[in-house]
Amino acid sequence: MKIYTGFIIAASKMFFRRKSSIFWTLFFPVVIMLALGNFSFGAYSAPNVGLINNADGQAARNLSGALAKASTIVVKNLNSSTEGDNALEKGSIVAYIEIPNDFTNANNNIAITTRDGDKPELELVQNVVYIALANINNTAKSLNNQETILTNIADIRYQGYTGFLVAGIVGMAIMQSGIFTVVFTLLSYKNQGVLRRLQATPISPAHFIVGHLVSRVFIIVCQTALLLAIGAVVLGVSIGLGNIFAYLNIFLMAILGGILFLSIGLAISSAAPNEDSAPALANLVTFPMLFLSGVFFPIDYLPKSIYYFCNLLPLTHVAEGIRLSVLYGDSTLDTLPQFGYTFIWMIIAFGICAKTFKWE
Repeated sequence: MKIYTGFIIAASKMFFRRKSSIFWTLFFPVVIMLALGNFSFGAYSAPNVGLINNADGQAARNLSGALAKASTIVVKNLNSSTEGDNALEKGSIVAYIEIPNDFTNANNNIAITTRDGDKPELELVQNVVYIALANINNTAKSLNNQETILTNIADIRYQGYTGFLVAGIVGMAIMQSGIFTVVFTLLSYKNQGVLRRLQATPISPAHFIVGHLVSRVFIIVCQTALLLAIGAVVLGVSIGLGNIFAYLNIFLMAILGGILFLSIGLAISSAAPNEDSAPALANLVTFPMLFLSGVFFPIDYLPKSIYYFCNLLPLTHVAEGIRLSVLYGDSTLDTLPQFGYTFIWMIIAFGICAKTFKWE
């Protein structure tokens, strides 16, 4: 019995001495529960609907006010139908309402534009407009006057949440491969004395870092190509809409993102005091980006304070740059903001990595 008791106590002590065990057993489930629990997935979420007001009369202002007060939709003011079509294509709105410039209480023709296949959303928006028209006219007549509302189907190619997710997963995979593979590889090298032996050779830290970056970036590019192929063949996502420059931008973002996250992984390996703390540090870096960088859902739906923080994270711009090319065929010139942010982060991460690298 003493042997069993002694072994149980020893095993418990070993568990609590390993920071990674505490992280995955306690911290990770708690954060997952709090993060997902606060998104209210089971609650009704009013869809975003665009509003283009071309009129300048009191009747148009009354209708805009009535639509803004509706609790079943969230009104987003737009400037033109082109902006509305772009928002529909990106999925940030489900439809947009256009008030003509000759709108009056007597002449109240309204146009609603939506995507092909969004019939429930179209019916919801139509009902909201009927009620708003009835309220501003103080009559229920408009509820049965369906000829006052024109419906249009936008000529766009919307790839839905599947397309959004495929691009996000590609960005996440670049981050995971860049950070975790390097962290655990270097920890293994340190424990086995490989780095100590390399220090005695003519190999410099620059040789070691660049050699690792080149070999791992090649793997990341191959991984990106494989994930995109699966998304195209299995999930039916149209990658880049046939634009060759979009493909070039995807792989350029994969290379920059790979160097960026590999540099972060090397920096974590150098900063970690021991084997137990390195995985916890790696998760501390990757976990916020996993849920706040637009991998699984658009960050546009988050509160403004969190949205601004999300835009500071490097994965946000890597994933968005890839997504714009995958879904809309954007080239590097079209994604210069994402490219610029990623490049700046890459320079910062590489500088920290080169400064903190140690053989021991």
